[in-house]
Amino acid sequence: MMRQAGRYMAEYQALAKRHPSFRERSENTDLIVEITLQPWRAFAPDGVILFSDILTPLPAIGVPFDISDSKGPVIQSPVRSKEQVRELVPIDLDMLQFVGESLKILRNEIDGKAALLGFVGAPWTIATYIVEGGMTNTYTNIKSMCHTAPDVLKGLLSHLAQAISDYIIYQVNSGAQCIQIFDSWGGQLPPHVWEQWSKPYIKQWT
Repeated sequence: MMRQAGRYMAEYQALAKRHPSFRERSENTDLIVEITLQPWRAFAPDGVILFSDILTPLPAIGVPFDISDSKGPVIQSPVRSKEQVRELVPIDLDMLQFVGESLKILRNEIDGKAALLGFVGAPWTIATYIVEGGMTNTYTNIKSMCHTAPDVLKGLLSHLAQAISDYIIYQVNSGAQCIQIFDSWGGQLPPHVWEQWSKPYIKQWT
């Protein structure tokens, strides 16, 4: 049971039919709480994982996105220049109050019977979406930036590292007892490249 709760459960599928927008399901406090608790009520695991998405904080740093049923996340203006990196803003946690409120409610609902887990995406993985403009099988643009525009990529990763650090602290202060870090696309890099372009930005949090 990972961060997306029991997507296979009939209970979740029925709720998803009533609320077909993933953004609504992952940004509405009542729905977040209900979806998060569904597998816990059914199976009583020792951990309860917040229903959310690694891209949820993007609008709060100035990167709007949509989710297409066929294409997944879509970012209309990929960030690939110094000017675009400069336009990014410090994370506005007021835009993520639904996350904090959900964690507080969940902590009370669970009442010590399980650990409450939050999660974030690693800077490299989030950057792949921001640079590529969505899902990709090749990661051509961001891999090219490692060689053709390393300063731009470093600036983007540094901004993300700080923003996600603030987001982690916010989740913990709101009730999360553990934070998972998902570097979903770190595996696209050979180990020595991951050591250069992903690991240092995660290490900033330790």
